[in-house]
Amino acid sequence: MTASLLLGTAIAGLRIAAPSVGQVVSPQDGAILRFVDCKTQQKVVLVGSMHYNPRSIQLAAEAVRAEAEAGTLRSVVVESCPTRWNNTMKNQPKGTFLRSLFDNEMQAAAEVAEECGCPVALGDQAIEDTARRMAQLTGATMVEVLTPFSGDDLRAGVGQLAAPRSNGVSLLTLLQPELLLGTPIALFRYPTSIAIKSPAIFALLVAVIALGLAYPADPSLVDGAGDEIYLELVEALAFAVLETIFLGRVFLVGLLEERNYVLARNIRRAATARAESGTGKPGSIRRSGRTVVAILGMAHLNGVRQILTTSRVV
Repeated sequence: MTASLLLGTAIAGLRIAAPSVGQVVSPQDGAILRFVDCKTQQKVVLVGSMHYNPRSIQLAAEAVRAEAEAGTLRSVVVESCPTRWNNTMKNQPKGTFLRSLFDNEMQAAAEVAEECGCPVALGDQAIEDTARRMAQLTGATMVEVLTPFSGDDLRAGVGQLAAPRSNGVSLLTLLQPELLLGTPIALFRYPTSIAIKSPAIFALLVAVIALGLAYPADPSLVDGAGDEIYLELVEALAFAVLETIFLGRVFLVGLLEERNYVLARNIRRAATARAESGTGKPGSIRRSGRTVVAILGMAHLNGVRQILTTSRVV
């Protein structure tokens, strides 16, 4: 129940928006946002993905290659950190069976960039910092759970999901036939890759799910006692709402809003990094262009775009 409620919260934040010329590619082309960073005046292309989805993998590789062939590619930023990226490269380097089994948009984009002699930057917050922050937010949320909407952080987190009017990724993007067809593959690859690369985390997730499934049903539901059934349903609903608010705040603030600022900051760093010529390899392309292509999870797109187009202090 928690997962479905959280998904509903996330989808509700992706407000349907009409694309504007020159900034948003049509839903048929996928979740791509194009704009100019207000601080560096460099062009930015954000490619939104459903992690491990074949359509997202194709879209990421095509976006990088198109900019490289046009001679406009400056660098590629992927939503990863040194710990996670090194772990991925160690466990599933290019050309291995695991690389094919757990094909993903980050490595696909990075491999195209490297073929073109273009630098690849890691844009995400260190996983160690994210873990510490999640623990802090969990404790703070336990204290503030009775007044969940008294502060601005939860509202700001929801705002990071929402698409500004006429700009941003809309809910329709999630309904692309190719993306939907690839969802079962993504659902297989994501947890399986976690199980292989981070068995301790996977075991913890399995334990939490198992405890939830093993929670015994109240006998009153079987006996059919009307008043007791009503009270049981009210209690279950109240608990579900409380649980959703609690975990929703941790998710929206710790996993979304705060990381959006880190991603935006690192995209700007990539945009201002010194431009250099190609590597000299066959097919190498000069990387003195003005466009940074960033491969991100789809939930980050609207928030990162909002930061890069409205704030000069990040």
